[in-house]
Amino acid sequence: MDDSMIRNEICGDAQPKLVLHFFEEICRIPHGSFHVQELSDWLVAYAKEKKLKHTQDEAGNVIIWKAATKGAASDRPVILQGHIDMVLEKTDDCPLDLLKQHIQLKRDGDTLYAEGTTLGGDDGIAVAMMLALLEDDTIPHPPLECVFTVNEEVGLLGANVLDVSGLQGRRMINLDSEDEGIFTVGCAGGAEEHCTFPVERKEHCGMILQITISGLLGGHSGGCINLGRANADLLMGRVLYKLAGKMTVRLLSIEGGSKDNAIPRSCCARILLDADVDQKAVLHIVEKLMNQISEEYRLTDGGITWSTGWEDATEIPALVMTKADTRRIIDFLMLTPNGLIENDPADRDLPQTSLNLGILNSSEDQVRAVYLVRSSVNSQKKYLQKKVETLVERLGGSTEVKGAYPAWERADSSPLCDELSAIYEKQTGKKPVIAVIHGGLECGLLAAEIEGLDCVSIGPDMEGIHTPDEKLSLASTERTWRFLLEALRTI
Repeated sequence: MDDSMIRNEICGDAQPKLVLHFFEEICRIPHGSFHVQELSDWLVAYAKEKKLKHTQDEAGNVIIWKAATKGAASDRPVILQGHIDMVLEKTDDCPLDLLKQHIQLKRDGDTLYAEGTTLGGDDGIAVAMMLALLEDDTIPHPPLECVFTVNEEVGLLGANVLDVSGLQGRRMINLDSEDEGIFTVGCAGGAEEHCTFPVERKEHCGMILQITISGLLGGHSGGCINLGRANADLLMGRVLYKLAGKMTVRLLSIEGGSKDNAIPRSCCARILLDADVDQKAVLHIVEKLMNQISEEYRLTDGGITWSTGWEDATEIPALVMTKADTRRIIDFLMLTPNGLIENDPADRDLPQTSLNLGILNSSEDQVRAVYLVRSSVNSQKKYLQKKVETLVERLGGSTEVKGAYPAWERADSSPLCDELSAIYEKQTGKKPVIAVIHGGLECGLLAAEIEGLDCVSIGPDMEGIHTPDEKLSLASTERTWRFLLEALRTI
């Protein structure tokens, strides 16, 4: 295809133009997890326009097939796979409604990002690469089976229900990695623990104090859980525990984090204190503790900020949680395990078991907390889940497991990995890093359903995924694209 015919509004003449053209198209369609139908239907419409065989299931998963080009090196199909949903995160001052409005794509030299929001390079770049291959009939390749899954970011839900009976390929390149030159051949399993605490509310008068903790780096709970970054929900628990030890505290609301697989960057709590409380003394307690916390995390979260504000409810009572229920929630935040639990004994730099309290919110009659538990050892994952369940149940709550997926265990041998490694070394003069990661990938679910499936995951350099700091390297995208083209030409 002639690149001169492609006009990219944001990416300009950056290469690969066709891939970036489709990425720009994707970015114009809101496609956060659980809100992917529009993009799923767009893919179907594209397949119909190109007269390509395709399927779409009730979940929104789409598979598009394309026949081999003339003179292809092999008639053995290759599965290409990525997910169409993205994590929706934005800065506090971003005005966009990301469920209805598209992200604002920006370019700064080699870097592609979105203004005030996540970019969705995870995993929009996979979708864009597959579409470019489906579009350009001049690219040599074997039979392609392009699998576009949904709701990966919320428990690999699409892959869990995908009908794989129509897939003939036994070699799969997953395009959901974020480090060029690293070939992923295994990953941890995971499960969501949904915890619910019923609460009773009563009317009380007093002074309402709003506490907001923000400015944390957050990050992907698979890739960043071992970096020592703070969790805003747990920091709020420390502040509330300190105040509750010195005065009567009744909780009105608490909100922190919105994605189980993203470390919460902010948390806001509203509490009711007695009408005659010494406001200056209260603020001194909060400030002293937050200064201590900032010092603790100065190397990993140097930008922690906090703010407070008062509201008078001395005459008109506020509907607050009882003292007993408030105490249960505070105790829960103080006692809960969180973060890195254990490293892999065979590779001390690789997390083996972890959990992330990613979502914390309240309503009129309950407080809800959602964890993502990860481990490459299934027995440890189940043990950690039971630990959470035991704590929650002892504090009067209930739990429900959702979105469980198995670990993708590294195979004893991988001919596909060997072939791709040889191609990479020939292109770059360097050997790729063969890795097992702590984050979740859909390869494990698909390998469990497709007998003999040989999987490798690749991708261009990205950073800050699942946060508004997400960035995609254009130069790395071009190199990864050229590597993929060579791989499809020769394997």
